[in-house]
Amino acid sequence: MITNNIKKIVAGAIVGSSLLMALTALPVGAQTVGVDVSASSTVNVAARLSAVITKANSDIAARITDLNNLNTKVQAMVNVSASEKTSISNEVQTNITGLTALQAKIDADTVLATAKSDAATIFTTFRIYALVIPQGYIEVSADKVNTISSLMTSLSTKLQARITADQNAGDNVASLQTALTDISTQTTNANSQAGIAQSGVVNLTPDQGNKTTAASNQAALVAARANIKTASADLKTARQDIQTILDGLKSFHATISASTTAQ
Repeated sequence: MITNNIKKIVAGAIVGSSLLMALTALPVGAQTVGVDVSASSTVNVAARLSAVITKANSDIAARITDLNNLNTKVQAMVNVSASEKTSISNEVQTNITGLTALQAKIDADTVLATAKSDAATIFTTFRIYALVIPQGYIEVSADKVNTISSLMTSLSTKLQARITADQNAGDNVASLQTALTDISTQTTNANSQAGIAQSGVVNLTPDQGNKTTAASNQAALVAARANIKTASADLKTARQDIQTILDGLKSFHATISASTTAQ
């Protein structure tokens, strides 16, 4: 019996020794593979979480900057009612407030999946670049069209007085009168296009991930941009009419000056 026990102990020692030798023969990293994988995984998740938060902060900061710039232009609008201007400004501020709160939440996130989910709402909930900013700038552009049209209308009144005076002096002002009439036509058209653009986007709301609403919003924005483009072309034509009139009036007086000098 004693002999058998000794044999078992020796055999166990040999097996244990073999296992020890095999283990020590492995590279250090292989001996602790379980610990290293766990540590590496933890570090990797932390790094990914940090990257998500950093990217989200950058995306939010860019949007807040652009919203503030838009708000400055909204405050400079002069051809809309105070209530409409306030409505646009409030919408901009609501998005700024929401983004600021979202940033605080993301910064406090400690779970990668949660941070990713929160960061995704920058694009799905707020729709800053997909709707809010283009919508705001279309309204700002429409306001500028109305402002320029108003200035051109005031100038037209002064040009009419000059044309009438030269007509009474015996000058042929037919082409100038035609150009003046066209100024009125072009500014009226421009104002109409600006009004269509503005009314086409004023009631748009974020799609919240709804593809049908997103497509409808996009179509409305594209149409409104086309209206603004047409309005800009109308104003360009009106400017050309103004230049035609100014050149014509100048030629009348240049002729008078030349005639006086000859005498």
